[in-house]
Amino acid sequence: MTAIVVASLLLLTLIIAIVGVVVVGLEGRGVARLPRLAPRLRRAARHLNGEATPPPAFLRLLRRLHVITS
Repeated sequence: MTAIVVASLLLLTLIIAIVGVVVVGLEGRGVARLPRLAPRLRRAARHLNGEATPPPAFLRLLRRLHVITS
């Protein structure tokens, strides 16, 4: 029973985060209410869409894990 509650809460948190990225980051709504969070969500939305270049630290991690070779 506890596992179901924890999984449900994690899923709900993930859904709220995705909706926040879409509403504030992509569409630009809510920028006036969340001025400090809007640029971060906009950047996250660009990364999720594949429009932005990956951060160097992430590329180093992938190279260390031998996921990418270039």
